This record gives sequence, C-alpha cells and structure tokens, in this order.
Amino acid sequence: MTAAQLFYSDGIRAVGVNRLLDEAQTPIMTLYRHFGSKEGLVEAYLIDRDQRLRAKFEREVERTGDTGRERVLAAFDFLGRLTADPEYRGCAFINVAVEMADPEHSFVDIAVAHKNFVREIFARYLTEAGLRHTEPLASQLLILMNGVFVSAQMHSNFKEAAAQARVAAEVLLDAALAAEANEQTGPESAAS
Repeated sequence: MTAAQLFYSDGIRAVGVNRLLDEAQTPIMTLYRHFGSKEGLVEAYLIDRDQRLRAKFEREVERTGDTGRERVLAAFDFLGRLTADPEYRGCAFINVAVEMADPEHSFVDIAVAHKNFVREIFARYLTEAGLRHTEPLASQLLILMNGVFVSAQMHSNFKEAAAQARVAAEVLLDAALAAEANEQTGPESAAS
C-alpha cells in the first residue's frame, strides 16, 4: 500500500528503495523475497492498479448506465468523479508511459494493456448501443478519455474537462449511429 501511494504520488523513478523501506517499515529482505527487486514491486503495483481500476470502471459504469449508449456516457461521468479526487495525480498508466520514455519497457506494456482494455470496453458498449462498426469510435473515445486525464492534471478546471469530453463523446456517438443508419437505409431508399 505504501509503495503504491509513493509510486502514484511521486513517480516511479523518484522513489528509491531506501525510501520505500523506510516509509513501509519493511526490511530489505522482505522486498527481495516477495518481489525480487524494485522493478518487481513496480510491476506488481501496476498490475494490481490495472485490475482494481478495470473492476471499478466496469462496476461504476454498468451501475449507472443500462444501455450501451448510457454506458459510453457514464464512462465520462465516472472519469469526472475520478479526477475530482483530491489525491488525483493523473492517470497512473499515462504517467508511467511518459516516465519510462521507452515504448518497449515492460511497465509501458502494462500501461498499453490497460488502455487496450478501455478501448475494448468502449467497443463493447458501442456494440450494445447498436453500432456494427465500433472502430474508429472506440479509439476516439479512448483519446478523449486520455485528454481528460491530462487536462485534469494540468488545469484546475478538471470538472469542465470531463463534462466537455462527455459532450464530445455524445456528439461522436450520435454521428456514428446516424451514419450507420444511413448506410442501412441508403440502398433501400435508392431502389424504391
């Protein structure tokens, strides 16, 4: 728990092993016995955070939205609540990708897997909303979400960022649904 808080609030590279051990009041052999190294501890932290956020995201979004359309929009409401937390310090996965600065780093792989999960869940909600083709909209929604994470970290108007992203998501979703409806009725209209 201590390591997770330190890595999230201060960054992975800024937190040394000695500080981890001091603040957690843990002997060094415990760290090495359980995780092998600081890198093993960081990996465990990222995997745990990924699993917890996946579960929380799905639980919160599916609790608030009954239809696919409602769930897409509820994702941005959830994001607004997440970024309003006084301890919010950005998206841990964006942070680690930036901090590692190496797209081949194993920590970045975990971050990418987390973002792929979000894109896939958007695709599932879009299918539930009635879209046959969920790309590129699922990726666009992920980009909107990532933009909110970064904006909320950089600016004090984080509530506005999530609300504006929700409006943009609604516009994009309605446009995609209308485009698919036109595709389906277009040839029939031309034939009559």
